[in-house]
Amino acid sequence: MKTFIKVITLLVLFIAVRVDAQQATWEFLMPTPQDDYARDIIEESDGSIYVAGRSRKLDQPYKSQALLIKLNHHGVFLDSIQFNFEGHNTLISQLLKSIDDQIILLSLFHEASAHGNNGGLLLNYVDNELNISQSTTFVADSNYRILSANGNVSNEGHLFLSISGHLSGALFHSYLIETNNDFDILKSRFLNTAPSSYFQLRKLDNNNYWAINELTNKYEIFDSQFNRIQEQIIPEYLTSSFGVKWESDSSFFLLGDKSNDYHSLGFINQHYPIDTANYYYNKWQTSDTLNAPANLNGIDFKNKDSLFIGGTHNMPYVLDPYHYPSPSWFVILQTDSLLNIRWERLYGGDANYVMSRIIATRDGGCLVAGTRFDYQNNETQTDIIVLKLNSEGLLVSQNELQESLLREAIVYPNPGSEAIQIRLAVQHPKALLELFDSQGKLVLSQQLYEKESRINTEQLPPGTYIYRLSAATGLNENGKWVKR
Repeated sequence: MKTFIKVITLLVLFIAVRVDAQQATWEFLMPTPQDDYARDIIEESDGSIYVAGRSRKLDQPYKSQALLIKLNHHGVFLDSIQFNFEGHNTLISQLLKSIDDQIILLSLFHEASAHGNNGGLLLNYVDNELNISQSTTFVADSNYRILSANGNVSNEGHLFLSISGHLSGALFHSYLIETNNDFDILKSRFLNTAPSSYFQLRKLDNNNYWAINELTNKYEIFDSQFNRIQEQIIPEYLTSSFGVKWESDSSFFLLGDKSNDYHSLGFINQHYPIDTANYYYNKWQTSDTLNAPANLNGIDFKNKDSLFIGGTHNMPYVLDPYHYPSPSWFVILQTDSLLNIRWERLYGGDANYVMSRIIATRDGGCLVAGTRFDYQNNETQTDIIVLKLNSEGLLVSQNELQESLLREAIVYPNPGSEAIQIRLAVQHPKALLELFDSQGKLVLSQQLYEKESRINTEQLPPGTYIYRLSAATGLNENGKWVKR
C-alpha cells in the first residue's frame, strides 16, 4: 500500500459560531482545486468530527484517493489525510464505531480506469491523530466492477459487511462477510443466483442477518450461513437510497424515495424486522420537482421524539448529479416518534447541493454532510460542505450569507415568466407575499393559505423584483425574483 500522505495545502473556508454552552451552529466549506466528495460523517465523544469521502484531481478523472477530514466541535479544520490502495481508485464508503469506540474505515477500491474492475474492500482503524492501522482487504472476482460497500458493527463487535458489483452487461451480485474486531474473516458467501445490492445491514440477536436489497426494494433475512430464508417488499412503494435507524432490537425507522409520488421523502416506523403489517408512515413532498433521501443515510436520532430526516430537494436525476448546473437544496426535517413533521428547513439554492448523510448530535442538533457544485461562478470542481444546525434546524449567525441560504420558503422558478411558485414550510400554514419592483414600489400583495401556491405574474413587465414573505409564525424572508 502506498504511504499515507498528509494533505499539505488545503484552501479552507469555514465559519464557526458558538451559540451557547450546549449548541453550536456553523458552516464548513472546503473549496479545493479538486473534485471532493463527502460520503459519511461521525461525531466522537470529545466533540471531534470526521468527514470521509474521496478527492480527485480534475485532470485525472479515473484516479481518486480516499479522503478523511477532522474538524473540532466549532467546525474548525484540524487535519486531513488522503490515501489509496496500491494505486487503485479509493473511496471511504463508510465510517463505523467499534464497540471500544475506535473508528473503522470501510474503503472501496477498484482499478483506475473507465471500466473499474479488480476491486474490493479495504478495512482499517484510524485513531484521533488520523494514524491508520490494521489493514485488511477483501478482493472480489477480478471480472466484477465493484460499486458499493456497506457494513455494520454487531453488539459483539463483529462486522457484517456487503460488497456489491456486476459483470459487464450482467446482473448485480453481492458478497456477504462477517469478521471479528481484528478483521479476521469468520465467514463469507458470494450470492450470484439473484440480483442483489445490500445496504443498511444488521446482525439480529438470533444470529440471523437483516439487510435491504436496493435492487428489489425488499427486506431480506439470512440464516447463520448467509442463506436467504425470508424476504418482504418494503411498504408504501419506497425505493432507493434507504436510510435506517434502529430504535430497538426489533423496531426501526426507515427513509426512502416515494418514487411513485413526485419522488417524495417517505418515512416509516416499523415494529418488526420483516413484518410490514403494522407501521406508522408519513411523507414530505413538493410538486414539480424531484426529492431524494441523503445518499448514505438520511435518518437519525438521539431521542426518538426528535427524529432528523434529510435529503436533497430538486435532485438532478442524471448519471452525474454532482456536476449538474441547476440549483438544489438540502432539506432537513424534524418529526416526533409518530412521524408528525414539526418543522422543515431548506439550505442552498445558490448552487447544486447533494446531501450524503445527516446525523443527530449529542447537544440535540444535527450535522449534515454533502457536496456543493458552484456552477454559477463557472467553477468545475465539487466541494465538501458540512452544516452544524441546532435542535430547531437553524444556522444561527451574524453572517448574512449563511442566513440567506437557510430557507423556510422557496420561490421558484427563478428566473420565471408567467407565474411564481411558492412552497411554505409546514410550520408556516399561511403567509403574506409582497412583490416590489426595482424602484421599491409594491406591485403585488397576496395572502397565501396553502403549502404550495401558484401566483400569476403575466401582468408584470420583465425585470428584477424583490419578494418578501412574512407571517405571524415567524416567517420573514426576502430575495430577488427575475421575470424573463
